[in-house]
Amino acid sequence: MTMLQDLHDFDLEQATVNFWVFKRYTKGMPPEPKYTGKWVSLDNELKLALKSTAAAFKAALTETLEYGLLAENNQSSALTIPQDETHAAKLVAESHDQTPAKRVSEMKELANAEFYLVKFSSTRGNLYCVRKTDSTWKTKKRAGAIHTFFKSKTLKLDEAPSFHIAKDFDIAVLEDTIFIKHKPSFESILSHKAAHQEDFSELLAQADFQALFTTTDVVSAYVGTNAMQLRRASAIKMKGHYLDVRFMGNLRREYANFGLNIPFQADGKIAPTPESCPDIFKALLDHRLKSHFSEKIYDVQNTADTGI
Repeated sequence: MTMLQDLHDFDLEQATVNFWVFKRYTKGMPPEPKYTGKWVSLDNELKLALKSTAAAFKAALTETLEYGLLAENNQSSALTIPQDETHAAKLVAESHDQTPAKRVSEMKELANAEFYLVKFSSTRGNLYCVRKTDSTWKTKKRAGAIHTFFKSKTLKLDEAPSFHIAKDFDIAVLEDTIFIKHKPSFESILSHKAAHQEDFSELLAQADFQALFTTTDVVSAYVGTNAMQLRRASAIKMKGHYLDVRFMGNLRREYANFGLNIPFQADGKIAPTPESCPDIFKALLDHRLKSHFSEKIYDVQNTADTGI
């Protein structure tokens, strides 16, 4: 039986439903995520709505792909990763501590939750479905608006805070597998950006990459902890164009003709500056192209070898 089949076969109809809200903070060096969770009672209508949402989530998935730093899925697929390669066990453990002390008793305990977890429990185990919260959960966002509702053909003031629950989930955890539908949320909730940072550290440590530059300090500062730049650095490492002598020779000869600001030195090394780093990354990603027909220059986000 496949992992996806296990997900499809999970019995939601007979499952009990528990709802947890979580806040997250980081601690220590390297930063380690810590989670604090509280559970809240639900009425039967909301429990049925959550079951319906979970059923739609799993029914929509027709295939799985292995998670990778650059892997992407679509609406009918999920990325998968073993639970023990993430911090998901912390959420699972927290949701097992359903004691009176962990129960939400005041509205303020729900405010500013970063994400919520719905735990579906059946005789065969538990399914955990997780979703990042939207702006309705944020105190500052609510304070900046007048909240209303429409009833009896009249718009009325709504003084009671409301919290939106989406009709979809970002990730689901079943046994040892995490099913990822929305990758950025997964990486945010489980602090998986650390994997990109590790990948970048490995790139900076490579002698061949260091040999491109007079110093890699500027490149390191340019990337920092920015998620987009970390993903681009991972793509540079995966593509490995900087290891190709022919590619780098062409780049040194042609960079100016392609409108790239890359400060090559007489010895062929690059002396990176904060201003030149964006163009250096475009070049190493092979994202600066020139049309043979119009002779116009373009930046592209994705390239593929057509074999022509």
